[in-house]
Amino acid sequence: MKIIDKYLIRRFMTPFLYCIFAFLILYITYDASINLDEFLKNKIGLHILLRYYFIKCPMIIVTSTPLAILLALLYDIGNMNRHHEIIAMRASGIHIDRIILPFLVVAVTCAVIIFFINDQFVCKYAFEESVLKKQIFEGEKTVQYELWKNMPFRNPSANRDWFIESFNLETKELSGVIVREFGDDGEINQKVIAKKAKWIDGQWLFLDGSIYFYNKEGLPQLSDEGQYREPKKFSKMLMTYNVTPEDFENTRKHLATMNFMSLLRYLMLQNKNSRLYRSTLVDLHNKIAFPFVCIIAVLVGIPFAIKTQRGGFIKGIGISMILFLAYYGISIISTMMGKNGFFTPFVAVWIPNVIFMIFGIFLIKNAA
Repeated sequence: MKIIDKYLIRRFMTPFLYCIFAFLILYITYDASINLDEFLKNKIGLHILLRYYFIKCPMIIVTSTPLAILLALLYDIGNMNRHHEIIAMRASGIHIDRIILPFLVVAVTCAVIIFFINDQFVCKYAFEESVLKKQIFEGEKTVQYELWKNMPFRNPSANRDWFIESFNLETKELSGVIVREFGDDGEINQKVIAKKAKWIDGQWLFLDGSIYFYNKEGLPQLSDEGQYREPKKFSKMLMTYNVTPEDFENTRKHLATMNFMSLLRYLMLQNKNSRLYRSTLVDLHNKIAFPFVCIIAVLVGIPFAIKTQRGGFIKGIGISMILFLAYYGISIISTMMGKNGFFTPFVAVWIPNVIFMIFGIFLIKNAA
């Protein structure tokens, strides 16, 4: 890394970190002020409040990073421009693209980091945050939900549905299991009933159960003698179902709170022709596409920062913020159109990024 790269990155990181810290303080202060009455009324302990705002920090960092990049760029490069440092660099033979390169490297690094934080921390803390919210705002006691009861589960990709009387999250054991399997015509083919099921070495071991068989009309099968076929009883049987304990856990999560792998797994269980499959695929693309807004912030912010003269800082912020809001508005509209089938999921999610990246490159070339 050259000296100029270190200089530019070091100058940028100071206002950037200040912005992130300021956003954290502003959000926590504002949220605490409007909810102070609830905290006092429910006599919430300090340790619970600290935990509540601690698990919110990853979400605040993820959502505020693109804006922090934009503001830090406008301040840093605008300040350099007012002191004629940009002119000096260009006069010494450094092209504008070379000046921008360190900021793009920082933006790509930030994109990778916020993808990781969003995937590993924001999604992880989502359930805990909902429990704490109930405790703080509704006065409920914190409960560790280790046993879920009366769970229906649908697996459209395999034409199966499940009903589970209880699911132990700790032992991954099911009790009172009913699995119905359907044909492509929607008629039931067979039904498996078992007292228990255990997850062992990537397979379900069903215990003390029976298998019931049905004909094409969805009626119990007859034997060769014309009698109803007796169910096949078993004490132990390995089932090659494409469902894991994590799939059951995902049924209690909102799609927005699933990490990338959980969302991909959830997608694989859906019917590819369904609206839910299309909507989930849009959310999956969004997981990858959102961090690219860090790069867009650099491409949009640098041209206005370079053109900033004395007294023009506020104008640069205003124009950049308008473009940033336009990006978010177009992204929301495009995403909704993708979920409703007007665009393919890939086009719906990525077209705003492509448009604004091309526009940002055009602005940079124009500024050069």
